[in-house]
Amino acid sequence: MPERTIATAFETLLSRKVPTEGERSAAARHRASIEKSLSQLENFGLRETGSFRHGTAVRGHSDVDVLVSLGGGRPASSDTALERVRSALAWSFPFTPIRVSRPAVVVDFAGGDERWEVIPGYYERSNGNHSVYSIPAPGGGWIETAPSAHLAYVTDENRSPQGGAKGLARLVKTWKYANTSGAKVSSFYLEMRAAQRMSKESSFIPYLDFAYLIRDLANSNLADMNDPTGVTGRFRAASTENYRSTAVTMLAADAKRVADAIELEKAGRRSEAFKKLAYVFVGTTFPAQFY
Repeated sequence: MPERTIATAFETLLSRKVPTEGERSAAARHRASIEKSLSQLENFGLRETGSFRHGTAVRGHSDVDVLVSLGGGRPASSDTALERVRSALAWSFPFTPIRVSRPAVVVDFAGGDERWEVIPGYYERSNGNHSVYSIPAPGGGWIETAPSAHLAYVTDENRSPQGGAKGLARLVKTWKYANTSGAKVSSFYLEMRAAQRMSKESSFIPYLDFAYLIRDLANSNLADMNDPTGVTGRFRAASTENYRSTAVTMLAADAKRVADAIELEKAGRRSEAFKKLAYVFVGTTFPAQFY
């Protein structure tokens, strides 16, 4: 019976989490109707952001993130902007669940199997070739974002080592989705941290880079992150202090489990190692040792 090592198991996990063509097609299915709905509002068009655009989406979690650039001047409260978008979408899709989940308005098509997250944004300025927008901040108020700058950063860092930035981002987001009860961490934050790590590496070894990343995230206590592009300000890891502290506790425990698993394999106790890794990815199916 063929046997996997920890290294090959992580490579298999990574390959399994690439979205299917069906998911990619579903992601684009509702774009025209979303655009038509938002035409009720003065806007300058939709810009796709997030995992699908960045190439870091995880199979089974096919949310589509778009920023709608609104006109008419930014209101004092970001709640006002979210309500404008929510009301327009609710009017167009009266039988579809629609809710506000900062910084976006979430539209759950097909019972949530096809989810759109629509973020209201207001153009603030240009920085080189990149536009900077104000969007609702996780805890209230406004925060700046520069979607094209962040896409360019991830794309550039993914070139060397080839596939490293996006692969590591997909792995750490797989961990997040496997631990939904406590890992309420911003996917964008995780992606930027993954790309930042790979910017300093000459090769991508999935299991080792994942082990080092979650260890470093725990050790940093998921501290706010400076925008690595320098275009905007700092990013928060989570929308509340409770979410951040809970995720730090989970990361610390899982970082130890992964480190222990690596040592167990070195000691010839691979079956015990795989049990620990299955627990780290408890909400998904970690590749079996034998297949």
